[in-house]
Amino acid sequence: MAKLDLIDIRKTYPKSDLETLKGINISIEPGEFLILVGPSGCGKSTLMNTIAGLEDISSGEIRINDVDVSGLAPKDRDIAMVFQSYALYPNMTVRENMAFGLKIRKTPTTEIDAEIKRVSELLQIDHLLDRKPSQLSGGQQQRVAMGRALARRPKLYLFDEPLSNLDAKLRVEMRTEVKKLHQRLGTTIVYVTHDQIEAMTLADRIAVMKAGEVQQLGSPYEIYNHPTNMFVAGFMGSPSMNFVPITVLENSDAHACTELTGSDGKAQLLALPDKLKTYVGKKLMLGLRPEHISQQLSHHSETDLISAARFNIEILEPTGPETIAQITINDHAVHCRLAPDLSITAGQDLDLMIDVSKASFFDPDSERNILL
Repeated sequence: MAKLDLIDIRKTYPKSDLETLKGINISIEPGEFLILVGPSGCGKSTLMNTIAGLEDISSGEIRINDVDVSGLAPKDRDIAMVFQSYALYPNMTVRENMAFGLKIRKTPTTEIDAEIKRVSELLQIDHLLDRKPSQLSGGQQQRVAMGRALARRPKLYLFDEPLSNLDAKLRVEMRTEVKKLHQRLGTTIVYVTHDQIEAMTLADRIAVMKAGEVQQLGSPYEIYNHPTNMFVAGFMGSPSMNFVPITVLENSDAHACTELTGSDGKAQLLALPDKLKTYVGKKLMLGLRPEHISQQLSHHSETDLISAARFNIEILEPTGPETIAQITINDHAVHCRLAPDLSITAGQDLDLMIDVSKASFFDPDSERNILL
């Protein structure tokens, strides 16, 4: 296990003035599983390549166990990387692929054999050792790529979108395998993905990146429930968070509230947290996850920040375990989650329960979460 510190990492390509990485600061504890997530072009793979030594940094420090490795060649950093393409040697057997890194390091044959046996049994590929990559399924090739990295026992493991080439079912299975592997070995892992479900299910902490900067670094719970800005809120979650423009008002009891208008044009009051009383008269963006808008449940009816309102159900998307419905609030399309057995058809009106106790509120200009 290793501690990894990224200190003010900046990267500018020589033939361009474009700064790809803009002062990244992340400390990763020994045994931690950190996931870098963000849209294409946000810099997450570039950051991964700089950690591995495949690309030089323009400034800053990369420290492994408090040793600055920024100027070291990849082979001297004691890092193993699992690529999206698997990068297996097609003319070698599984055994030879897994042993390759150990042979380069001149490891004795008896130690190589013992290590291949340990890792292949751990990954349940011991029956595939004499096959070549062309004779393996995508999931088996991925296990071999992971096995080759594990056999080296490096200080740090880097995974660059390792599951993106697999079909949906196999991705779920391999995701579980990666999580089990980390729990068994307790290794330090930095993992790049564009898949938010992968990030939420695997990570100890998530770094959400945009345009070369870390927008938020925190646990999956923090990232999902307390997003620091509208980008993080909208990026994490499927369907993503709903954003509804509101004006903060004050009711007759001097409590904060707002008006929501459905597709029928009727305005209905919605209670807001009292922390928003200082924003009376100001416009904000109300952020609601789809699960915060659902059919009415009697055991929630007496909670202060849960309000009932009637809306027209415009679109229904059954998914099996739930139904995603689309409604209109304040002229904006909004998604909500309904029970799969709810008897409703598109075009009908339905009383919905809106849970504002878990909502986020954003400044429409800065896009920052004003309650954090």
